[in-house]
Amino acid sequence: MNLKNKTILITGASGGLGKAFVAYAIKHHAKKIYCCAKDIALLNNLENGDTAVELCSLDITDKEQVKHLASKIGEIDILINNAGVNSTKRVFEDTAIDFEINVLGTLNVCRELNHKLAKQGAIINITSILALTNLPINGLYSASKSALHSLTQAMRAELAPKAIEVYEVLPGPIDTKMTKGQPMEKSKPEEIVDAVFEGYENKNYEIFPDPFSKMIKEALSKDPLSVEKNFAQSIC
Repeated sequence: MNLKNKTILITGASGGLGKAFVAYAIKHHAKKIYCCAKDIALLNNLENGDTAVELCSLDITDKEQVKHLASKIGEIDILINNAGVNSTKRVFEDTAIDFEINVLGTLNVCRELNHKLAKQGAIINITSILALTNLPINGLYSASKSALHSLTQAMRAELAPKAIEVYEVLPGPIDTKMTKGQPMEKSKPEEIVDAVFEGYENKNYEIFPDPFSKMIKEALSKDPLSVEKNFAQSIC
């Protein structure tokens, strides 16, 4: 789609999916692209001489950093909340990082930057098909994405009076560092990004961007308990 007059901000821009979002925005002539990541050194290869790209150091769990970013950027049209983590921990293991980044970090960004969104602007939250059913071997990640799914629904209601749209992307496994070494069928990041912008253009507020996510969505609509039982086998 044509992004010629759009200003876009992408968190987690240094990851595989984040880089695919940046490449798409450049290819489709976005007016401005704020590329945000915790380690800005990982973003250096994204500029590549493109004057539309601006690199931003951002730890989304640090409220002061998020406020500082909000104070120095102009109006944006699309906020893509792509930053996330998978601790690969089960529910009784002692870590809170999935919730700190995937839930509270994303909420920090939305709280500060929704005021920067133009009328008819959009927030695109990347959750996971595991937001709808828990994979116990990644129990904390799944639960955090479920929480973000619920927050996304609340954001959609809160921002509707401001004519700001809120989209949720619920992908299956993607071929990035997050799934490295895991033997499974994975979608390419570029395929996910293409599907995201197709969904955005068609105003599909919940986007299932790959065959696996579509299959699980269909299975959940027919027999959710069977899906739960099948996923439970991950820890057997």
